[in-house]
Formats: sequence, structure tokens, C-alpha cells
Amino acid sequence: MNAFSRSWEITKLSFNVMKQDKELFLFPIIAGIASLAFIAAMAIPTIVTAFLKNEALSGLLFYGILFLIYLGLAIIATFFNVCVVHTVKTRFEGKNATFAESLRFAFSRFGVILAWSLLAATVGLILRAIGSIAERLGGIGELIIKITTSLLGAAWAIITVFVIPSMVYRDFGPAAAIKDSIAALKKTWGESLVRHFGLGIAQFVMILAGVVVFIALGILAAPLGAGGLLTVLALAVLYFVAVIVFFSLANAIFNTALYSYAQTGKVPQGYPQNVVAGAFGSAQR
Repeated sequence: MNAFSRSWEITKLSFNVMKQDKELFLFPIIAGIASLAFIAAMAIPTIVTAFLKNEALSGLLFYGILFLIYLGLAIIATFFNVCVVHTVKTRFEGKNATFAESLRFAFSRFGVILAWSLLAATVGLILRAIGSIAERLGGIGELIIKITTSLLGAAWAIITVFVIPSMVYRDFGPAAAIKDSIAALKKTWGESLVRHFGLGIAQFVMILAGVVVFIALGILAAPLGAGGLLTVLALAVLYFVAVIVFFSLANAIFNTALYSYAQTGKVPQGYPQNVVAGAFGSAQR
């Protein structure tokens, strides 16, 4: 079985975890709502302050506010991702974690979550600052720096892919979690990479199909007036949010399964031995 087929088998099994723990869908939804509320809470006073001063925010103040935004969003995302991974980990162990239990677990790890969020926000701010420097340079210098920044951002995303599972399984802080993530990545590189592109392609196809369908529905609903168009728009928003939530959970479940097997050598609960033996073959090397 080739790498893509192996990973697709595990992906389908990951979807089954969602059926058993439907509360998983609540975590990314609440995280999304909280993130939007946080951005609004940060943006409104910033806009008012800039308007009253009738000038752009100074560089230092701008980056200070940007860091707070990055930090707040990182805390929200990390907190609810910890909830997801804890729920999935508990399911793999043959037990069931309720919504409230996963929230309590995340609160018990809040110190680690805050430490990781501070690091993630700092990295994000540094990359943003480098991008601003590139814009001022212009020309070939801007192009080179932006390419370098993109590569650094991609490398950061790759080496930290198992940080959240590491925080949940082993209660590691940021530095130890990154080292542990890199070690797990080396064991599961093939499956991790194929999962990324495999799920990315599947998500793209579903989004593209949604665009085509809702454009067609919009054309059909146009004669009905504003009410018909608003209905189609509302359905489109619900569909695309559902796709994003679905695949974000699939990624988290897949990563947790990979990490669990890489660390323990045990087949996650609910995953057939013959499928896992092939799908996680690289974890044994």
C-alpha cells in the first residue's frame, strides 16, 4: 500500500472518531467565535485611538498591539486544540472524555498553554517584522526576504506539528515539546507529509465544489430577490465553516494518532491492526 493510500485509510478512520465524540465539533466552533470576539475587542479601541489622534499608530505601539493580538489568538487556538487532543487521546485509550472534562484538562495545562502561546506569538511577530523590512527595501531584496520568510514560516509549522500532542501526552513546556515534536516527525515523516497534502487536496476539492454549487444556486435564486440571495449566502457560509471545522478536526485526530503510535508503539483504540501496521510503518523505522 503506497503512502497516500495508507494515509487515506487512517484519515477515514479519523473521521469515525468524530462520530463517536461529537463534542469535538464544539471546540473549533467555540474557538472561532472567541477569536472573532477577541479581534473585535482589540480592533475597536485601536481604531478609535488612531481616529482621535488623527494619525497612524506609531511603530512601537503598532507592534505592541499586534503582539497582543497574536498572543490572544494563540492562547485561544492552543487551549481548544489541547481540548481536542485530550478528547482524542482518551478515546484512543478506550475511554470517553466529556466536553467539561476536556475543558478542565486544558485549564490544568494553562501555564504550558500560555508559555507556548508567548513563544508562538513572538515567532509570528518576528516574521511579521521581517516582512515589513522587506516591504521597505523593495525590488529584489524584498522578493528574497519574503521568500526566506515564507520558508521559515513553513519550517516552523512543520517542526511544531506535534507540539500540542506532546503538551497533552507528556506535559512538556515549549522547548521540550518542540524537541519531542521533531523526534516524532522523524518517525512519521512520510505519513505526516502525505496527510498534509492529502487532506489539503480533499479540502480544496470540497471548497471548490461548494463555490460552484452556491454560485449556481445564487443564479437560480436571483429572481427571488434579496431574500433568496441572503438564504443562499447563509447556506454557503454554513457549508464553508463546516468544511473548515471538519478538516481541522481530521488534522488534529490524525496527528494525535501518529504521535500516539510513534511514542507508545501501541495501536490507537478503534484502529484495525492491519491498517495501522501499514499506515504507521515508518514509525517503526
